[in-house]
Amino acid sequence: MTTSPTQAPLSAGRTDPLLGLDLARPDLHHTLELQGVFADLRREHPVSWHGPKSRPGFWSVTRYADVLRVHRDTATFTATHGMTIDSVGPAPDPASGMMVEVTDPPEHRRLRRAIGGFFGDGAVAAMAPDVEALVRRLLDAVRDRDRPVDFVAEVATRLPTQVGGLLLGLPPDDLDWISERTAQVFLSGTAVEDGRVVDLDAQATRANEELLGYFSKLVRSGRRRTGRRGLVQQLAEGTASRDGLTKGEVILNALNMAIAGTQTTRHSLGNMLLAFVQFPETFRAVCREPELVATAVEESVRWANPVRHLTRVANRDVELGGRLVRAGDPLVLWQISANRDEQVFPMAHLFDVRRHPNPHIGFATGAHSCPGSGLARLQMRTVLKVMTELFSGVEAAGAPELVRSNFLHGYERLPVRFIDRDEEEC
Repeated sequence: MTTSPTQAPLSAGRTDPLLGLDLARPDLHHTLELQGVFADLRREHPVSWHGPKSRPGFWSVTRYADVLRVHRDTATFTATHGMTIDSVGPAPDPASGMMVEVTDPPEHRRLRRAIGGFFGDGAVAAMAPDVEALVRRLLDAVRDRDRPVDFVAEVATRLPTQVGGLLLGLPPDDLDWISERTAQVFLSGTAVEDGRVVDLDAQATRANEELLGYFSKLVRSGRRRTGRRGLVQQLAEGTASRDGLTKGEVILNALNMAIAGTQTTRHSLGNMLLAFVQFPETFRAVCREPELVATAVEESVRWANPVRHLTRVANRDVELGGRLVRAGDPLVLWQISANRDEQVFPMAHLFDVRRHPNPHIGFATGAHSCPGSGLARLQMRTVLKVMTELFSGVEAAGAPELVRSNFLHGYERLPVRFIDRDEEEC
């Protein structure tokens, strides 16, 4: 690697600007608002070394342009070593080459092509009537109660679980069991429950193993939802073809879609509602102008990224943000910071339901952009549309409780009270 006479020399030093702060600690994200920390990093240290603390050291990437570059340069920055701070390591992930999220091109394209048709515009549009029926049933039940509800429990968890069951073709009786375990997969750290300390890392490992066993048995036994050929069945039927997936690949990708599809959408829905609680005038604006539903959904994903970060490992020595990243170094891409980058999003601290353009990367970008983002958007748009038909506003009915995770950004509990349109107009 050479430096031209007009270029400043690259910094090879690994000085940690956050010596007293451990961004890998889930408790930190559970208790503190870190947007101020990320704003300082974007301004002063957009690519900075985060020394070994509770996890081995990594490069923290906080600026939009740098995060975008890493996402799009799959030759230089590999996804095969894991996708989270807790899982990334020097050795490739055991699922690399088989699961789409931890596989690089060109092999990634084969896996993506196998599942991509299930998430195309036509496939998503075909699910719209089912999604709307589910949303109306859930929100009608909320309206009938005429009292505060936990939005996460009553809507944000149930909707993507039911939609995921329809998409994957899962037995309806299994959905609650699956939902409970997908919610545990990305938990980390410890928590106190009923006066005792619970090891959330062990709980997450156990949940992942149980889900892997479930999907392995499901694929191999052929037991699936009756009356509808879901994604799992159709992928499994294609395993004998040259371009199809092996049974192992079907199992791993079904597991990945079950986890990502339920949890990303669950937290996107909860984050969206909390934004409307915090900025009540925006709910009234969408209520009066239904055409704002689409831009409001995009803004809610930008405003509160459902995934805090993703990880990569450098394949070679490379310059990034004026720093020298060595081959083998892990990088943590803080999407939750990139989506608040003031150089890309004017007045980034404001929740603006009219924001356009809005090139957020809440569902990642490039080869590893979320294949299910269209289905997630459909669910979010439908919930917002129906909410503004039934209600004129929403307000807090208790303190929200964040998920204890350094990876997911969302809520375990979100107590709210909806204001019926019969009580008050928009």
